[in-house]
Amino acid sequence: MNRNSYQYIVLILLVLSSLTACKVEKASLENIKAPPSSYQGTQLEEDSTNLAMVQWRSFFADEHLNRLIEKGLENNQEVAKTLANIRIARAALSRAKMGQLPELNLTAGSSVRKFGDYTMDGVGNDDTNLSSTVPEDKRIPKPYTDFMVGAEFNWELDIWGKLNMRKKQALSEYMSSVEMGNLARTWLIAEIAKNYYNIIGLDEEIETLLANIAFQEQAFELGKSLKNAGKESQLSIDQFEALMLNSKGILVRKRRELKQAELNLSYLIGTYPENIQRESLSEVNVLPPVLEIGLPSTLLTKRPDVRAAEQTLQANNLEVGIARTAFFPTFNLYGMAGFNAFDFSKLFLNPASTVYQIGGGLVAPVFNRSRIKAAFETAKAKQKVALYDYEQTVLGGYLEVLGLVNEYQTLKEELTLKTDEVLVQRRSVDNANTMFKVGYADYLDVINSQSNSLASELDYIELKVQQLQSIVSLYRALGGGWEE
Repeated sequence: MNRNSYQYIVLILLVLSSLTACKVEKASLENIKAPPSSYQGTQLEEDSTNLAMVQWRSFFADEHLNRLIEKGLENNQEVAKTLANIRIARAALSRAKMGQLPELNLTAGSSVRKFGDYTMDGVGNDDTNLSSTVPEDKRIPKPYTDFMVGAEFNWELDIWGKLNMRKKQALSEYMSSVEMGNLARTWLIAEIAKNYYNIIGLDEEIETLLANIAFQEQAFELGKSLKNAGKESQLSIDQFEALMLNSKGILVRKRRELKQAELNLSYLIGTYPENIQRESLSEVNVLPPVLEIGLPSTLLTKRPDVRAAEQTLQANNLEVGIARTAFFPTFNLYGMAGFNAFDFSKLFLNPASTVYQIGGGLVAPVFNRSRIKAAFETAKAKQKVALYDYEQTVLGGYLEVLGLVNEYQTLKEELTLKTDEVLVQRRSVDNANTMFKVGYADYLDVINSQSNSLASELDYIELKVQQLQSIVSLYRALGGGWEE
């Protein structure tokens, strides 16, 4: 057996040992525990449709709110940063696609070098110039000049599919960034809507406080008249005034909260404070007649965070495969072609100045296999983390929907009871005022009825705002209507 045969055998054994060095354990979504087939305990009729299938412009019928959302999607800095990350991922995808093509570069250069008289090059050049066989035009100049124009290429042959996996990985990372962009949009839409409804609720609370303060001022004036007539004491006057001052203090606090809510909304839409056009609480209509939440399986196709986690898992699966190829030898083709001469006048269009080179090479790991194995184990660990992240995201989405459905339904029941309570409290205020005027009720009855009525009306408004915000949160949790 000759020497070349031994070399081929060594090469084959090296490749086989590399192929069997490790196995890729791909984390498949099929092995992940799927969410339940229904939303347990919701007592809702479930089908394949849900609120998130409605585009947000149709879901929110309020044109003022839609304009704010459009402005936020255009100006919000968080969304803008997410879109910039999408452009980064798109550029990485383009770079990965070009990775399978040969690298081709144009080169041009010149240099001047003086060789020492007591060096091998210096003595050799002098000796060459003294030779009678060297023509005059081929004598080596002193100092030596070198001119080069040409092209060179390098091409890594994708024998093990590493470059193809990198392209697929870049695609998965790009799709993940796109889904994160959709997630940022749904978050922004929901936050703008919830802040908008908070502002509307504060408007209503301020109007309610103003109306109640007007009634309290009337009671205060009536109490002073009765005191002057000798029918009431200073104590009753003080109690009426204290109730009125307390309501005015609440009014100041609500106006402060309203101003802060308007500033928060300006931050979300990415603009400096401006007049915010809005409807009244009674005009808002975003509550669906039938609550459609669909099936849990639709979360996997509608929620951007679930889709992003899926793409991230696929990217990590590919990373394991890429890390595995580091055990294998790499094959490269390389070469160059052009013109090279020490006389610039003989550089171009001169066959004698033509140069070229073509070759190939193989590089196989020998002493750094431990480091490659460590990188491979790291990639497998990241794959497990991505798998757990996906499971956690699906579980979190399912539980979030359950919690929001429960919140929406209980708020609806509580709001019905609170509506009846407000009607009763208003009636008690009218009765207390009437009876106080004719002397059948004392000032405490009036104060208590007014305090309880104001508290119930403010509670009703807060519950109404919470109900509106809960349906917005549920809309986002089901997918957010981000699909155009």
